[in-house]
Amino acid sequence: MPKPIYDIGQICELDKWETFINGQPFDLFKRLRKEAPIYWHEESLDFEPGFWALTKHEDIVRVSKDPLTFSSAVGGHLMSMGDPEVVDPAAVAAIVGNMIGMDPPDHQIYRKMVAPSFTPKAIKALEVDMRAKIRELLENVEDKGEFNFVTEISEQLPLWVLCEMMGIPESERPKIRDLVNNLTDASIQQDPNNSFQIWVNYMELFKMGRDMIEERRQNPTDDLMSVVANTKIEGGELPPELLDGFFLLMVIAGNETTRNTLTGGLMALTENPEEREKLLKDPSLISNATDEMLRWVTSVIYFRRTATKIPILEVKISKQVIRLLCGTAQQIEMKMSLLTEIYSRWIG
Repeated sequence: MPKPIYDIGQICELDKWETFINGQPFDLFKRLRKEAPIYWHEESLDFEPGFWALTKHEDIVRVSKDPLTFSSAVGGHLMSMGDPEVVDPAAVAAIVGNMIGMDPPDHQIYRKMVAPSFTPKAIKALEVDMRAKIRELLENVEDKGEFNFVTEISEQLPLWVLCEMMGIPESERPKIRDLVNNLTDASIQQDPNNSFQIWVNYMELFKMGRDMIEERRQNPTDDLMSVVANTKIEGGELPPELLDGFFLLMVIAGNETTRNTLTGGLMALTENPEEREKLLKDPSLISNATDEMLRWVTSVIYFRRTATKIPILEVKISKQVIRLLCGTAQQIEMKMSLLTEIYSRWIG
C-alpha cells in the first residue's frame, strides 16, 4: 500500500469498543478531520488488513451515495466477519445476505418487499398497543427508587414492537432477547475464545427464523414473517441465507439501534435538564426531539464499505476497506452564543 498522504501515525484504536465506552470520541474525530480526514488505520486483529477511516461529512455522504464504487456487498458492512479459519459460513452468509449488506439493485428489490410493513399507516396501526406496552413498562418501574433503564425500558420496547410486527410469540421473546444480547456483545468484543458459543447462538436464532418461515408457508398470516416467507423473487422462494439474514437484521439491527437511541436520548436529557424541561412543558416538541435524538446519539457508530475501483478522495483507494464514522459526520463546528458545537443530520 502506498504511504498515506495524511501520515500522522497510529493515533487511535477505532477498531476497539473501549474507544467508545464513554460515548463518541468527538475530540479524536475533530483531530482526524483536521489532520487526517482520510486516515489509514491498522487493525489489532491479525486476520484483518486495516482500513481507511473517513471522518469528513462530505466524504461520508459521497461514499454512502456511490455503491458502485464503495460496495456494501463486497466484504460486508461490519468491522469484521470474524476469523476466516473458524467463522461459520452460514453466519457470514446471513450477515452479508441482508438488506444492509446489499448493493443496488438487490437492495431495492428486497427493501420493496418489506416496505409496506413500515409505512406511516402500518406503524399507526400499532400505536394503541404500543402505548399500552409503554404504560406497562413504566408502571413496572414506578415504585422503584432506582432501576436500569436499558434492561427495564429501552431493551424491551423495541424488541416488543419488532416481535409484534413479525408475529413472534411472547413465549419466544425472552430467548430472542438473550441471543441478541449475546451476539451483540460478541460482535463488539471479538473474543476468539467465544467462537463456539457464537456459532451456537447463530444456529439457535436461524432455527427459530426458519421454523417460523416454514409455519407461515403452511399457514399464512398478515405479519411480516409471512410476507417474507411467501414472497417470490424471479419466480422462486427466497434462498435460506437471505431468510436468515432478514431475521438477523430485524431482531438485532432493528432492535439495537432503537435501544441505543432511547438510552442515549435519556442520557442527553439528563445531562441537559433545560431541554428536558422544554419537553415537559410543551409535548408538541417531542416529534422534533425524536429526530434530534437520532442525530445526537448516532446509534450506529460506523458502516464499512469496500472500494471496487480507484476513487478520487484525495488519496487513491483501490479494493480496500473503508470505515465511515457516522458520529463525526454529524458533528459540525459553528460559532454560536450558547453552543460551541451542534450536530446536523447525516444524510447518507
